[in-house]
Amino acid sequence: MVAKNIARQLVIPLAAIGIVYSLLLQASLSWALPLQTNNNKSAIELIDSAIGQQIPMADDRFRIDYAVDEVTFIFFRMPDSAPVVVILPDGTKWYASRHPSDKVSWHSGNDYDLIKVREPVPGPWQVSGRIRPESRVMVVSNIEFHPESLPPLVFVGERLKLAGKLTQDSEIIEQRDFRNVFSLQLFFQSTNNPQYDNFGQPPMLVGEFFDDGRLMDEVPRDGIFTGQFKLDMTAGEYVPRYHVKTPIHERVFEAEPILVRRAPVQLQVTLATAESEPHALVFNVDDEFIHADDIVISGRIDYPNGEHQIIAISTAQGDSLHLPIPNYTFGVFEINSSLSTTDINGREFLADIAKYEFRAQRLHTPEPSQVETAVLAAQEQEQQHTNELAAVLEERQQTQHRIVWVVVANLAIVGLWGLFMLLRSNQTSKPKRPKQKKKTEQA
Repeated sequence: MVAKNIARQLVIPLAAIGIVYSLLLQASLSWALPLQTNNNKSAIELIDSAIGQQIPMADDRFRIDYAVDEVTFIFFRMPDSAPVVVILPDGTKWYASRHPSDKVSWHSGNDYDLIKVREPVPGPWQVSGRIRPESRVMVVSNIEFHPESLPPLVFVGERLKLAGKLTQDSEIIEQRDFRNVFSLQLFFQSTNNPQYDNFGQPPMLVGEFFDDGRLMDEVPRDGIFTGQFKLDMTAGEYVPRYHVKTPIHERVFEAEPILVRRAPVQLQVTLATAESEPHALVFNVDDEFIHADDIVISGRIDYPNGEHQIIAISTAQGDSLHLPIPNYTFGVFEINSSLSTTDINGREFLADIAKYEFRAQRLHTPEPSQVETAVLAAQEQEQQHTNELAAVLEERQQTQHRIVWVVVANLAIVGLWGLFMLLRSNQTSKPKRPKQKKKTEQA
């Protein structure tokens, strides 16, 4: 019985809501509770009708204007909570068990209320109950916004141009008599699909539409609103939501979910390993979604010293996606570039490549490893020992030389002294010859 209940809780919401409307799928999966069998058909038929026009809700309040012919409330509640209470502008309260049956159709399940109201009273309405954020107020009105379809394949950083028409009773609303009274904004709301990187991301404003003849708008106040948007967001699955405000009306129009893919070109820089070599910049291309032979990349590289290098690459003209960056200055390099290419569907588009920075530093001799340090220490110790031994030998040799010189000097002194004494003794031992008398004395 437990397994049967669990299967019933999981399968019915997936089959009923998930296939038709992906945003409601993501919200309903968080509770995974079934709709009542007798009312399930009405909820599916409502979602199948693809009513894209809504009135925005601020918590539990919303305003219905005079142009609404029919309104359908889908209030998703906390599991097993009581049906909601609808409060009209004059304070009248409607309950699931008590409401005007001629204009109101009310179906309740254990986690939702499906209410249809014909010719609703204009003014501020309120709902009381434990409702969930995915609740909606869908309207049938003569006010409609008709935006151009988004391309089936878009990328992060891409710049899009879109136009749309605001109509009333199928006629374009021209604002020649009004200035700055219409506001059209495009929001991207994550489908909260855990398979994508944008899971849990809050809705973000992508851009605005204008009918003022400026920027991308061609003719001012002709009823054709034009906008240019940059998809500066995390890649993933989104629901485009167009918010339209006029002096009287306020509407939300939803388009089919769209998948924003990662940028098809990524930068990579390999730093030089020698001061005589350049750094290497490479543009890596994901050719699964674009034509690699029809790529134009333009931009520039800002050097730390204030100089810059222009980037101009065209693969159709045979240019390489590898670019050397001279290595003669040190600091932070900044690369700003844009991409112009053709996707696999033949659509040409422009996209900004995310800014890339890298830091270059002076090359230093790498520190030796522990083994190299030990070897160097052993060699140094051995060299020191050799030097000490050589110093000892040299000192010993010098000592020997001094001793020899001292001995030689002493021998020389002794020899000279002996020679001197010998010469002197020879002089003293030689006999004196007698003097001859003068012959005169003999006579």
